[in-house]
Amino acid sequence: MPATITIEIPAAREPLVRPLLALHEELQALALSAPDGTVLDACEAAAVPKGRELTKNLLADTVQHRIREVEKRGRRSAPAPVAKPKRIAAPPPASS
Repeated sequence: MPATITIEIPAAREPLVRPLLALHEELQALALSAPDGTVLDACEAAAVPKGRELTKNLLADTVQHRIREVEKRGRRSAPAPVAKPKRIAAPPPASS
């Protein structure tokens, strides 16, 4: 039996970690069963769509986290109006 370690993660992160570990195991099994000369192609064909799905889930989780944090803080204040710059001009030339 291979050595194991225990990593503590927040329970909310478990759905993000488990698919990654499952994909790793699936790719290892696929690499062992693929015929010689086809290992990279077989693994790539499996990894790319599942990698996209993992990335999509990660991005969705990130956006949801941002939404929750913004909702905790409440709405942003309206921007403060800025006074128009005053015209600065040199005094008119003196007449002689």
